[in-house]
Amino acid sequence: MDGSTQNEEAEAMRLGSEAGMEEKRFAGECPYDHTAFALRFAWLDGFSKGRVELEKSTETEPTTRVQ
Repeated sequence: MDGSTQNEEAEAMRLGSEAGMEEKRFAGECPYDHTAFALRFAWLDGFSKGRVELEKSTETEPTTRVQ
């Protein structure tokens, strides 16, 4: 692992969730690179959850889907 703490991971997830809830943000903005895997994973997980919340609140479909 990369040595991150649970608090750091929780904060990364919170920040990712906030980013995901903003329509004009995108996952490529993740501030953590491959050397901070746990933080990157937490941020991206939060981003995904934020996107789900954005879709629910706006009652829209995702703008992009992998097919």
